[in-house]
Amino acid sequence: MTTPCWQASHLLIKHSGSRNPVSRRTGMPTTLSYDEAAAELQQWRQSIEDGKMTFEDAARQRSDCGSYVRGGDLGVFGPGEMMKSFEDATKGLEVGQMSGLVATDSGVHLIKRIA
Repeated sequence: MTTPCWQASHLLIKHSGSRNPVSRRTGMPTTLSYDEAAAELQQWRQSIEDGKMTFEDAARQRSDCGSYVRGGDLGVFGPGEMMKSFEDATKGLEVGQMSGLVATDSGVHLIKRIA
């Protein structure tokens, strides 16, 4: 039996309560509250949905994860390799579909399932 695996990209906005509240993109600590991070991420989501930019371009411009250099691509992962809420959200998406806001210890994410 083959172990299931998924591939996803994400746009992460960290907040002051994040496990490590320092952006990998800027190297600077964040002072955003959770609510501010979620509101900003919702604006990015709307811009993507409105066709103003691609998910990948948004991740390159704003994601606080080191994956920003790859347009948010996290590569392939299997069960238990990501935080449960992130994995569950990814599994619930169709390939090419973007999630709503997903909270983890790392911050607030938008997830796009690639495979």
